[in-house]
Amino acid sequence: MKHNVTSVMKKHVSELFQILDQYLVTDRKTFTETAQSDLVFKKAVLMNIGYIGELSKKMGDGFKKSHPEISRRRLGTSRNIIFHEYDIVDMDIISSVVFKDITLLQKALDVCGN
Repeated sequence: MKHNVTSVMKKHVSELFQILDQYLVTDRKTFTETAQSDLVFKKAVLMNIGYIGELSKKMGDGFKKSHPEISRRRLGTSRNIIFHEYDIVDMDIISSVVFKDITLLQKALDVCGN
């Protein structure tokens, strides 16, 4: 069964922000500190960002044109580093992806149907 990319994307973005809420992470500094001290947090966040990055490649051109502020390239690159070059993952850069790119993505998805 083929899934709607937008609804699956919403699910993973929502899960990512639920994790941040559960760990009381509200800014980049706390994000980086929590990732350094809690392996479960770090792995959960990285997995969700990896999924989001993969799905961002599958979002339609209409979404891309409607939301040029979202760097699908940066999301895709983050996914590739997380899944293929995991030994060089920089959590400070990942925090930027979360609090900039994925926050913008979340806002765009909130206005989408589904």
